[in-house]
Amino acid sequence: MNKFQSVAGAMLVLACASVAAQENTLRVGLINLDIHSKSADLSSNGPAFLTPQPAGLNVGNATTLLLAYTRKLNDHFDLDIVMGLPPKHNVYGRGNLEVYGVTAQVKQRAPTAFINYNFFDPTSKFRPFVGLGLNYTQFFDANSTTSGNLATGGPTKIDLTSSWGAAAQVGFSYKFADRWSFVASLATAQVKSDMTATTGSIARKTTIDFRPVVLTAGVGYSF
Repeated sequence: MNKFQSVAGAMLVLACASVAAQENTLRVGLINLDIHSKSADLSSNGPAFLTPQPAGLNVGNATTLLLAYTRKLNDHFDLDIVMGLPPKHNVYGRGNLEVYGVTAQVKQRAPTAFINYNFFDPTSKFRPFVGLGLNYTQFFDANSTTSGNLATGGPTKIDLTSSWGAAAQVGFSYKFADRWSFVASLATAQVKSDMTATTGSIARKTTIDFRPVVLTAGVGYSF
């Protein structure tokens, strides 16, 4: 009897370990960011003729490496943390600044945490999901280009504020092996940043409103 209990206990431990081994998933892949930025025309504390209107900015798209971690909470809910290698975005002039092309470049890091609801039975290979979450975006390494300095009249320092905002995603996972899966998602987030471009004593300001459409695709390993 004791021998049977020992064997049964060992089997239970192994079963629990097997379940626990599937509670965490790391995945890598690609992220494509379609930025959809909008900005008001630049305001300035300098003479109006130095910032002829209309004059605004558009932020370009980017593709980068996906890094994500998912923690299973129960059969249907999980915590999904999505981030990526910080991409570099080109910033283009709009209106009277359009002729200058790329006026600046900036990098950003945007970790986003989602709570996902996964449809279908947990044993299903194919599981669609929807998620709501919170995004934090930090801008850094913002630099004016040569053409940007020409547009502003000299060397220009650029600062952008960080942003917190709601995020949402839809996607699916497909388990193609015991521990391996393919995951794809389409996400968006509310991102807004106040930008200040300082050239000598002249400060030009605008607010950039981002409504990114973020497509991710990657391979996950569960453990």
